[in-house]
Amino acid sequence: MNQWRKRVGAVAALMVLFGSTVGCATGNDDNKASTSSSEPSASDSTSDGGTTPEAAPVKIKFAGWGDPTEKEVFTKLIKDFETKNPNIKVEYLHIPQDYVGKMNTILAGGDAPDVFYVPDGDFGRWVSQDLLLPIEDYVDASNIDKADMWESSLIRYRYDGAVIGQGPLYALPKDIGPTVLYYNKDLFNKMNVPFPSADTPMTFDQLLETAQKLTVKKGEKVEQYGMGPIWWEGFVLGNGGKFLSDDRKEFLLNGKEASDALQFAVDLAHKHKVVPDSRALKAMNDGQMFETGKLAMMIQGRWMVPTYRKLSFDWDVAPLPANGQWSGWSGSVGIGIYSKTKHAEAAYELVEYLGGPEGQKEQSLMGFAIPSFKSMANSDVFLQPGQKPEHAEVFIKAAENQIPGPWTNLPNAKWWDMLNQNLGPMWEAKRPAAELLNELKPKIDQAIKEGNPAIFK
Repeated sequence: MNQWRKRVGAVAALMVLFGSTVGCATGNDDNKASTSSSEPSASDSTSDGGTTPEAAPVKIKFAGWGDPTEKEVFTKLIKDFETKNPNIKVEYLHIPQDYVGKMNTILAGGDAPDVFYVPDGDFGRWVSQDLLLPIEDYVDASNIDKADMWESSLIRYRYDGAVIGQGPLYALPKDIGPTVLYYNKDLFNKMNVPFPSADTPMTFDQLLETAQKLTVKKGEKVEQYGMGPIWWEGFVLGNGGKFLSDDRKEFLLNGKEASDALQFAVDLAHKHKVVPDSRALKAMNDGQMFETGKLAMMIQGRWMVPTYRKLSFDWDVAPLPANGQWSGWSGSVGIGIYSKTKHAEAAYELVEYLGGPEGQKEQSLMGFAIPSFKSMANSDVFLQPGQKPEHAEVFIKAAENQIPGPWTNLPNAKWWDMLNQNLGPMWEAKRPAAELLNELKPKIDQAIKEGNPAIFK
């Protein structure tokens, strides 16, 4: 339903707070004094009691990325949106390659699309540079039920001027992407190995034992790997480790739980040889290995489901391995509004449509996304009985238990980049994890302080 015209009067006062009611959202006092919407209304009356001619549609731009399937879904969604909102026209800018790099250039130029994808890892930088419009009041005035949305998807798009996860909302989640363990059921049956439980995570020792049974060697050459490359952040969380202190001022990855998890991940490849190392992956990446039956288990997100439904073998999903309860990290992409948009009302209408029930349903039916709404995720719209994976509920429980990735913790992620740029010797088994992380700690602590001074005030 088109909420746009109905909300113009109610939101006009709220828009004053954003400084975006007239022209660009520059925050000038002159703009704050106005209470008129920048959106044209077809129902404006003339002084003699007549009505003005139908106003020209508002034109806004929307930018995102995605493979051809996602592009097709969003092209359809935009057409449906325009049909239901005839006074808004949307130009869809599909940026399939180097989206973040190109958007950084566009944003620096000061003429960005009105609405665009906001990767959770880039949200902190963009919001701290005042490039995003706060939308909490718009959402509260709409039919969006925040209580029905995954809390971990919402908190990563909140910002209070210093800390991510607190303060007003600056984007609606387009999706939430928990990470799970995919496995080739045919290989498990062939090797007479029991399937992983859909209810209880394997411990690290159980993962190693299972991967060893599924690894096939011919002499020194591995022809079939039991496990794919480790998405190590989830292993850290699964072993009770932390990346940062609760106040986010201190680097804690050098703690025993975290460094032990990292060392285990390294040993899977270099000591136990059940995971392909960097040399093996040069010949064939993990996705190609899994799809060609040379890899029994791998970590991935829901977005691979449409591709894997075309595979010739049977497969399913299970929780990430953990020495304890369900854990791990989930990814997400938000849909935000450019802070300098001239059409905040129309832009929010599109955000609400794509991030609301209608847009979420279409994305979920394609199989590559989990709805942002818990009630929808627990329905056939997402579970899709009769289609793979058999245990789709694994994604739901993962979404309930997984937290935003560590790259979302601070507005300035220089510390995270520094960490990853220096882990090479560990991944190559040339330096023990604990030793390397202890050496990196003071440098990363300094990067946290220099890059995020607001949290130290």
